[in-house]
Amino acid sequence: MRAYAFPRAETVHETRAERFGGIDLGTHPTKVGLTRSPDMKNLVAEETHFLVKRPGYKRVCTPGTPVYGLFPLPDGGGALLCHHGDTLSVLAQDGTLTALVTGAACDFSAAFVMGGALYVLDGATYRVVKQEAGVWKARAVAEVAFVPTTTINAPPTGGGTAFEPVNLLTPCRINTFVGNGSATQFFLDVKNLDSTAVTASVNGTAVTVSAVDRTTGVVTLASAPPNGNGVANVTITFAKTVNGYLEKINKCRIAGLYGGKNDTRVFLSGNADEPACDWQSGLYDPTYFPDTGYTRIGSDASAIVGYVKQYESQIVVKEGGTQEATQYLRTYLMADDGSALYPLKQGALGAGALARRGFASLGDTPLFVSARGVMGVYGTAVAEQRAIRSASRAIDPRLTAENDLAHACAAVFEDKYYLAVGTHCYVADGRITDEDGAPAWYYWDNFPAQCFAESGGALYFGTADGRVCRMCRADEEHAYLDDGAAIDAYWCTPVLSLGDWSGYKSVRAFFPVLMPYSRSGARVRYLADGNPVAEETHNLDLFSFATFNFSRLSFRCVPGASPFHMRRTLRRCTTVQLRAGNDRADEPFGLLALVLRYTRGVDVK
Repeated sequence: MRAYAFPRAETVHETRAERFGGIDLGTHPTKVGLTRSPDMKNLVAEETHFLVKRPGYKRVCTPGTPVYGLFPLPDGGGALLCHHGDTLSVLAQDGTLTALVTGAACDFSAAFVMGGALYVLDGATYRVVKQEAGVWKARAVAEVAFVPTTTINAPPTGGGTAFEPVNLLTPCRINTFVGNGSATQFFLDVKNLDSTAVTASVNGTAVTVSAVDRTTGVVTLASAPPNGNGVANVTITFAKTVNGYLEKINKCRIAGLYGGKNDTRVFLSGNADEPACDWQSGLYDPTYFPDTGYTRIGSDASAIVGYVKQYESQIVVKEGGTQEATQYLRTYLMADDGSALYPLKQGALGAGALARRGFASLGDTPLFVSARGVMGVYGTAVAEQRAIRSASRAIDPRLTAENDLAHACAAVFEDKYYLAVGTHCYVADGRITDEDGAPAWYYWDNFPAQCFAESGGALYFGTADGRVCRMCRADEEHAYLDDGAAIDAYWCTPVLSLGDWSGYKSVRAFFPVLMPYSRSGARVRYLADGNPVAEETHNLDLFSFATFNFSRLSFRCVPGASPFHMRRTLRRCTTVQLRAGNDRADEPFGLLALVLRYTRGVDVK
């Protein structure tokens, strides 16, 4: 008698993901690790390292013209300087705009703070913004620039000792003389003076100037000053314009603070007429740029794009594309006479910078944007060695295809590097890194930032259509709307072969583990062999009178992890992909884990 053979139960296998990294577009979808995704958007890692829908943004004000720059005002109580159209305005925290000046360039601007004032570079006029008697004022720096004493201790007939170089920002200069008791004529150190009034003082008291020969540079006083006995007692102030001097600074668009151990000076560049040149300011004085304080860095065929401060060095990054170095290392030395020197050392050939507003430091790693993606500057303080390598391999295929990458803007806020280009934003999380040290990346859409600013613990951005917006905090009301619009956020698994490319698989169960909120839910989809085959929507709410709705009544009160069972079974598929997300207005979404159970079947024929 033949024995009856009972069928053997199929072995149920399980795959799970409990930690999530960022997006990985640089690896084939079948080769991506389960903790990362080949397709995700509008998600970010929460403080405890699970995925959540990014908070949205709220409109703060509507200037109505493109916003080219936002800059925190020093000691401004959270106020921002807003460069919109051709206007510079003060933006108060309540959204009120107060115009300061018009005539600014309609292009992206840069700014820096020194000495309690904000200095703004728009490529047309170098301005300073500061409070005067409690009121914010914006002035051209040329109006308040430092007046150098170019010659000291000269006899009436001229000569003396050269002292301070001419200031590029002003034609005004000072000469000091030692009176001999009889001379009334004093020979200045230049000829062909401007028509500006010439003034004089003796021992600090103003005296009358009876005549000025502007061609010869001879100033005649109404009476002879007393003998100075070797001490300069005559001071004469005059003006001598040198064509092109003021434009050298007014046309700058890039600033980098540096001074060795301290940021004692500012270096300006970005003048399209002299793309490989930068100018250094006086000590703690951005109103003084000596005409001798410039450096030509490499050839004019490659422009300076930005500055990186790392340890006690400054790295000047150029655009590349020629047979010269793309990085130069600037250091600080003190000369024997006490003057500061800033020698340059040529670095290596490598990826040049592309976006002058894409520079920011994530932790201790400076980042910048190149045509090949985001580059990180890695180095050591001991050997002063620097290496530039990619920090964005995971997003490079999409990032490098952006149409306007040269106008990308960046900011670092709460340990994240935000890089906005067009209506997209690429976010690097410095808390989560790969084996090579690169940060985890996340991709957002419907995020039209074209300039950033941090103020009052919040991140603001301006848009091309004339809005200033603030990113919401996760705990504030209506935090999950983009200026009133819903946010579509989702996460996809890699294309899973489930350990066997040669055989069919049947998916028995899928358990997304979600974080419940007062109002939340998920839309979950199966894709079998690349084709969408099933979809379910699941609400996951906590009982709350604030969001009470009979159509979504929930008695869940414990705000803990909550798995739900997707009931659809997939049969005879070689690969499977799962997508979980939320696209509903004003709803958060959090993904803590995924569990997939399946069985293996016969071989594919």
